[in-house]
Amino acid sequence: MITLALDRYDRHLPFFDGTVRLPEGLDIRLFQVGAASALRDGGGRHERMLQDGEFDAAEMSLASYIVAKSRGLPFTAIPVFPRRLFSQGQIFVHTKSGIASPRDLAGRTVGLQSFQTTLAVLAKGDLAAEYGVPLTSIKWRVKSADTI
Repeated sequence: MITLALDRYDRHLPFFDGTVRLPEGLDIRLFQVGAASALRDGGGRHERMLQDGEFDAAEMSLASYIVAKSRGLPFTAIPVFPRRLFSQGQIFVHTKSGIASPRDLAGRTVGLQSFQTTLAVLAKGDLAAEYGVPLTSIKWRVKSADTI
């Protein structure tokens, strides 16, 4: 039996509602585990996978995987990206902030869920590559400490 930890996102519902039919002989036990918030089978998916090795496979941030590999942890990535968003569409500013373009973020404070969230990594790269805003020119604040 293979254990697999996923969040209950719209893109994973086919696993949980039975739409995905497993081939004969493949036995997967699904755990509904949130990364930040607790779901049916609890929370802390990244910690439980990266620190405790509780599951055979789990959805996780690409950035967390890269950090884990760089530290010699025995993980192999399966390159499936079920959520594809443009980072620029996920950057929100207060209307009275005086920020009119991404370049105006230089010297400002920006909040993130966590530093390693894949979308946050993409946004930081996009700000540098597309708008000339270096990573170090922004003061970053995070809601959650990174797992690894």
